[in-house]
Amino acid sequence: MLTVILSVCVLCLVWLTLKVWQARSSEQKDSELSIVSLWMRRLWNSTSKTHPLPPAFPGSLPIIGHLHKGIAFSSNIFNFFKILSEDCVKQGGVTIFKLGPDLHYLITDPQDASTAAKSCLRRHYAMDFAKVWQGNSITTSSGKTWARHRKLLNPAFSLPVIHGFLDVFNSQAKKLINELEPFVGNGLFNHSPYFVTNNFETLCAGTFGIENAISKNLGAKYISSAYEMIDLIKAKAFKVWLQIDLIYKLVGLKKKEDQLLENLHSLTKTVIQKKKLARENNTLSNTVISPTTGLRYKGFLDLLMDLSADGAFTETEVRDQIEAILTTGFETTATQLTFTMLLLGAHPEIQDKLCKELEAVLGPDGDVGKEDLNKLVYTNAVIMESVRMFPTIPMILRWVEQDVKLKNYTMRAGSNCVIFPLIPNIAAKDSKGDQFRPERWLDDDFNGNQDFAGFGLGKRGCIGKTYAMIAMKVMLAHFIRQYRVRAEMSQLQLSADFVLKPVSGHEISIERRHSTAA
Repeated sequence: MLTVILSVCVLCLVWLTLKVWQARSSEQKDSELSIVSLWMRRLWNSTSKTHPLPPAFPGSLPIIGHLHKGIAFSSNIFNFFKILSEDCVKQGGVTIFKLGPDLHYLITDPQDASTAAKSCLRRHYAMDFAKVWQGNSITTSSGKTWARHRKLLNPAFSLPVIHGFLDVFNSQAKKLINELEPFVGNGLFNHSPYFVTNNFETLCAGTFGIENAISKNLGAKYISSAYEMIDLIKAKAFKVWLQIDLIYKLVGLKKKEDQLLENLHSLTKTVIQKKKLARENNTLSNTVISPTTGLRYKGFLDLLMDLSADGAFTETEVRDQIEAILTTGFETTATQLTFTMLLLGAHPEIQDKLCKELEAVLGPDGDVGKEDLNKLVYTNAVIMESVRMFPTIPMILRWVEQDVKLKNYTMRAGSNCVIFPLIPNIAAKDSKGDQFRPERWLDDDFNGNQDFAGFGLGKRGCIGKTYAMIAMKVMLAHFIRQYRVRAEMSQLQLSADFVLKPVSGHEISIERRHSTAA
């Protein structure tokens, strides 16, 4: 027993040393303070007694805090998040969790979550592990770097630009329907991979603005490499010994990481080269005219190329931003659609009500135009309820840069906070929060916080929220008018890394809604 305790203490000291090295190399480069001063202030403030602490998650040990629990649950992170968030609810909506000297405030209370997210804009140190892949992109950077990137990239996700994507959204939805035709009337199947591949292709077609920009094999290679890379980042975050470079190399993970990075960067290099060649030959305009809307818009990649030409971004930064948008975009929207299909399949009365609205607004087989989007009120409610029930992003991680006053506590500067949108009845604000009921979003008395349900909070909320909502509306519009979905969710099992996802019990069956004879 003594040997185990000593081993854990040594592990904690090694981990603490690593944290100092991480701070020296990457933490808060935008700050006017020296790295050493920042780290010392962070360590002092997180352990000081300036403000009383909320209740602690059970099982804390001297020196290492709850580090042993993080390691023990590293193979089942979803269950870990679930246990932490449920305990937080029981203890009033705010608790603490310690990883060595690092203090983490756990928050499930919606009001405190909103306050924390709006006050804390710096990323948690765990995001540093993704910088080997995405550099100082919009997803990994903080401070002035993040603010500059967000300002430069916002125009690429404006409503007029996304309206210009409607042709892509409609055609890709039809493509998916055709690909799933062999499953009609043939029982249960796993629909998730089809949604992932289709959404990846949709994202590439819209953001790159090049027809057939990537081959099917290259796209599949990117998706599989992205999943493996995320697993490596997750392992580094929870298995602290892998943060030691020597150990990381000795177990062969550094070699694997280098190969995955080569696979991932090969796609972005291919796309950038094609775009450059097209622009040089004047075969591709900087703006695209949508046949459906008649709108001119500039795609994401064209905006990046223009910013690079103006000196706002380097070529490496262009690549990093593409990687960030691809990674955060393709899986999140596809996974949310996977959950939505499950919910609709398990609630046929809601599915029929949705279909009636879609046919009333769009007809039996019409495409979705920009003027139709605001008319699809119930469709929007279905998506929002799906996001509330199964928030794609299972937690929001932030660093607390200065003291932040919550309702009953004050978070100490130099600590961290973890916001959980995993408890359905918290966002629902009623006793039936575990029920799938889109009508709640049509109730004027419902004070649901849709950001808390899964799109992030405050200024660091999801830059692609509007893109995701419109893309999902279009996909549902085509899919539900074509197919009747059936599902049984009692055996559903979930997992989580950076995204909440189903791992078993999520099969659906589809039938043609209208016979071909009709």
